[in-house]
Amino acid sequence: MKEIERTKKQILRQLIKKPATFWELINYQDSHIVNFLQAIKELLKESIIEYKKPYFYLTRNINLLTYKDPGCFNCSPFSKDSYWREILKKFKEIVKDRPLPISDFDQGFVRPEDTIKRVTFIYERGDLENTEIFILGDDDLISLSMALTKLPKRIVVGEIDKRINKFIAEKVKELEYKNIEVFNYNVIDDLPEGFHKTFDVFITDPVETHKGLKLFISRCIRALKGVGSVGYIGFTHREASLKKWYEFEKFILDSGFVITDILRDFTTYPEKDNQWADFYKTYRIMKEFDLDLPTVDWYKSCFIRFEVVKGPKILNIPLPQNLEELYIDEEAWATPLPSFLEKKEVK
Repeated sequence: MKEIERTKKQILRQLIKKPATFWELINYQDSHIVNFLQAIKELLKESIIEYKKPYFYLTRNINLLTYKDPGCFNCSPFSKDSYWREILKKFKEIVKDRPLPISDFDQGFVRPEDTIKRVTFIYERGDLENTEIFILGDDDLISLSMALTKLPKRIVVGEIDKRINKFIAEKVKELEYKNIEVFNYNVIDDLPEGFHKTFDVFITDPVETHKGLKLFISRCIRALKGVGSVGYIGFTHREASLKKWYEFEKFILDSGFVITDILRDFTTYPEKDNQWADFYKTYRIMKEFDLDLPTVDWYKSCFIRFEVVKGPKILNIPLPQNLEELYIDEEAWATPLPSFLEKKEVK
């Protein structure tokens, strides 16, 4: 079972640091206690660990990174271990000349600190080390932050913006990590068969229209191997009503997943760095109230994890008939109007 293997990995990376008791180890894994016990028993049977009351010990060297504590995600991220501070420092340096967002693809990136927070949360859940990861859309350049850790087995990025793909490909050459691939991909098109049932993890920040949201996630679901595989998405309360959240959660459950974590307003989109001033003139909310440009970072996103418990099942969904249906619905009050729609509106 993938869950058992993930739990074993979480146990072992603690024991690399030092021997630990049963009660200490249970705090550093995510499984039900029955699965935790099974993982312990399998490691004992495989003679990878031994038990000398009250501690569990490693019996040999293993190829895992010692646990790197990310600290409290809300109050003091990266305060516990310099490892993540160094990753953040390197990430800020490597993305300082990143492509700026354009309205045609509903783009915008989160703060570098929040990108690393996402990576550390994925790491905490045991979904980063030695996993195959599919990223659909990478405005945030989370692929590069993961590459800096050198922990994933493989990273594949499908992105519509050729500027971002070129940037990732160029920056990867500066890193020693080579197991990363980028390809030009429009979510309107079917996911290439070579990527079906191939990945342990997917990550995406989908457009939040009714049809676009399900389309993004459906493409990603097709990429997953099966039971125990996981998905991560960014999803807001700014442009997604509770009714849309209900539709999303039902879609996830019907597809064979269970939602394990929802981190509210976990990431912030920095106004200054995104340089969105030109976008605001196209926002519906700006036209409705004749607002001044914001002086605070106000657009925030939740981070959601869900795991396959059955299937997963690819549901039949209504596809967007055009790009307007993909990007715009009645709740898209703060989505930058793509240039092709802006021209249409002017006419």
